[in-house]
Amino acid sequence: MDRGGRSRRRGGTAGLVTTAVPARDTLAAAVDTAVARLVDAGIEQAAAHDDARLLAAHAARVDPGDLDGQLQEQVPADFWAYVERRCAREPAERIVGHAWFMGHRFDLASGVFVPKPETAEIVDDALGRLHGLLETGVRSPVVVDLCAGPGTMAVTLAHRVPQARVYGIELAEDAAQVAVHNARGTGATIVQGDARDAFPELDGTVDLVVTNPPYIPVGLRTSSPEVLDYDPPMALWADEGGLGMIRAMELTAGRLLRPRGVLLLEHGGYQLESVPRLFAGTGRWVTAVSRATCNDGCLTAVRGETAGRTP
Repeated sequence: MDRGGRSRRRGGTAGLVTTAVPARDTLAAAVDTAVARLVDAGIEQAAAHDDARLLAAHAARVDPGDLDGQLQEQVPADFWAYVERRCAREPAERIVGHAWFMGHRFDLASGVFVPKPETAEIVDDALGRLHGLLETGVRSPVVVDLCAGPGTMAVTLAHRVPQARVYGIELAEDAAQVAVHNARGTGATIVQGDARDAFPELDGTVDLVVTNPPYIPVGLRTSSPEVLDYDPPMALWADEGGLGMIRAMELTAGRLLRPRGVLLLEHGGYQLESVPRLFAGTGRWVTAVSRATCNDGCLTAVRGETAGRTP
């Protein structure tokens, strides 16, 4: 989850930027103008560039990878309305109804968490570990994605490592339905349910667990408007100073993983010390180390042989 970034809204009703539509009429010129407007609305340059292209592609009814072939055409009728909404800090992915993550399209719906770029770092790590298992002779590594959202990690891993048996679980019914839709044709199994009770039939057999649980302390408002105003609260807030659901995922992952199995857990950049300390105190993990990602943090924990201590 992108928990970083500060923003500001400028002028107009409900935060909308209400400057005139430029006279230049090619889509290429419109995209350049849109980038400048988005930056002026408080969006970082790189994100503004990506968002403007996503909105332009959606308005032109093409995939983002095919946009360059449309840039000398006239500006589609819907483009500036999309830009106005994005200037008000509505996420571009919500405007177009889908997100692109590591080359794969994920359909979204209202109340479904939008994939974030820092999660790609965790997926890259997971892919390396899965390929390593295949190289050592594990024919079908078992992977579980806890708090799967729209299926971001589970579906991407199933796409990239078709030999793996990939499972995902998501509590929110709408999100679980979207994840099942996104998983079609990949072999990933997505179910609706509580991650704390996930897949008891897999206890002690899983090679890799990945999870992006809620971890923002209740009431902490240091995240961007795109997160706080548009992502579902269930996917954001956690009690115990943001550690409540992380503590639950430690228990679930400890139950699911085989000895020496690995957990990759996304958490806040402000939890780089508290999360490893939580894991170290359970006695279940050989190692538990956190590192900073582009926006947040990731814990890598290796399961030990012992049952550990019950909190």
